[in-house]
Amino acid sequence: MLAVLLSSIKNTVHNLCKKDRPSSIKITNVSIKNVRGTTNSAEAVTLICSGLKPCENVEVGDIDLTYNGNQGPITTRCSNVKPKFVGKQNPPVCATTAKSA
Repeated sequence: MLAVLLSSIKNTVHNLCKKDRPSSIKITNVSIKNVRGTTNSAEAVTLICSGLKPCENVEVGDIDLTYNGNQGPITTRCSNVKPKFVGKQNPPVCATTAKSA
């Protein structure tokens, strides 16, 4: 299993689809795991999937990110996806405003 170490990254875990152009392609069976490090973006995790074809079977696990900016609290945002969570979630993924652990 590959671990991802990030340092002062913006848009740490990026969109799965473009929100402004709904995709007709169905995204399924995606795992985002073992992501740790720092981010300079207050919105640390963003999972935006198509409203036309929502993402399915998305697993998010062992996320441990620290926000090193000054633009408010660390946040996450999700749309048209209901991920399965495993392991640590720091910040809590798909929460409007998350507090670092």
